[in-house]
Amino acid sequence: MSGDLVTRAQLAMLAETLGVPTERIRHLERLGAEHLRALRERISEQLFDEQAATFARMSRLAPLVPNGLVAKVSQSIVPPLVAGRAAGALGVDHPGRAKGVLADLSPQYMADCAPYLDQRTVAVLAPSIPPNLLIPAANELMKRRAYVTASWFLDYATPEALLDLEAGIPDKAGLLHTTSLVQSTERLNQIIRLLPTERVAVIVRTAIGSPELLTAGLSLLARLAPELTADLGDLLFEELDADGLTEVLRTVVGQGAVVELLVVAAAVREDALRRIAADPYLTDPATVDRFLAEAAEHDEWDGLLRVAEYLPDALAGRVTEGAERARAKAS
Repeated sequence: MSGDLVTRAQLAMLAETLGVPTERIRHLERLGAEHLRALRERISEQLFDEQAATFARMSRLAPLVPNGLVAKVSQSIVPPLVAGRAAGALGVDHPGRAKGVLADLSPQYMADCAPYLDQRTVAVLAPSIPPNLLIPAANELMKRRAYVTASWFLDYATPEALLDLEAGIPDKAGLLHTTSLVQSTERLNQIIRLLPTERVAVIVRTAIGSPELLTAGLSLLARLAPELTADLGDLLFEELDADGLTEVLRTVVGQGAVVELLVVAAAVREDALRRIAADPYLTDPATVDRFLAEAAEHDEWDGLLRVAEYLPDALAGRVTEGAERARAKAS
């Protein structure tokens, strides 16, 4: 499991909820992904529950104000933080009006407000909002690299909306970042199975574009069901020439994504494994030692042992002995 990268993603989400730089709460990374998620959800719910009485009073007034006036006044004088926090509660109480108000809001203002929505109300509202209203705001979030916020809507969008969103977002690199941040592994697999294979392939291939994209791509692949990881992992490695593969392996080590690569290696097919095992960077004993250390720390041996089947005998023996020692120590 891609524990380290998922933990980093949860830390980024918590920082966004608190409105602070990620570095300021870096010490909380030791809590792990699940505990960080639980902490973030509790803080978010507390922030909104404290304002429940205020939202209730606003909700009683809402039917008296026309949609167009709500939109005009909001964009003119209501700060995005206030509008975002109130919008979710009002939308749940008056679901029939949400589409009308959103239709009169600019994509920029919707993107301004989106980070301040209560995620519990996103779950209620997202399935009912037409994609033609979401896509302009989604593209604005991509432009701002607000991938954490955008991922909330993927968590709850209907299958039809997901297909429309993917088709309507030309920034496939941004879509890769966003999809990799989907919180539920089950939901992530549903999304990948829903999208046509050729469209997923375009998204996955963008992972080669930069170290940041590769990290997101490997995190996504490592969380998929093995057959999906195999198909998409093979596609990714097919895109790489020899120099490109070496650069990917260097990036994996530099970005702390060795475990994710090992999870992918446990699923991909023979051709990809042979190429990985033949790479001169990987066959450097220092690199092998780094992979051994990561596999031992995270108890993630299947991928490394599969690669070892195609390594030179001396290095293969080194991996096998390392795995046996680690497993004996663990037992």
